[in-house]
Amino acid sequence: MGARINFVFKDSETGPLVVLYSHWGQDSWQRDLADAISHAKPRWGDSSYGTRMMISHLIQHSILDETGFGIYAIDNDNYDLGEQTIIVDFTTKTVTDNVSVAWDKFIEAYSGVLV
Repeated sequence: MGARINFVFKDSETGPLVVLYSHWGQDSWQRDLADAISHAKPRWGDSSYGTRMMISHLIQHSILDETGFGIYAIDNDNYDLGEQTIIVDFTTKTVTDNVSVAWDKFIEAYSGVLV
């Protein structure tokens, strides 16, 4: 079992993408991601640091655990990862589940809120 989810970090229109897989993160993904995006706000214009800051925030309580999270790369044209997949897009500053939402609006809606 689990509550699997993939966070895909997009920083260009072409090229590979970084994926953070979470085995248990689906139940609280909106709040967790809103807080991670907010944490990385000083680096929204720098995708390499911004991605690292968001991932670090998401895994902060499990950083030394053997299980729970994985990080890998995928091609830019393959978002079908088998579980719920969320796109965190540095090119448009949006979060996309079924619809795209601007980061500031996403933070406003979900930061610190249990959904």
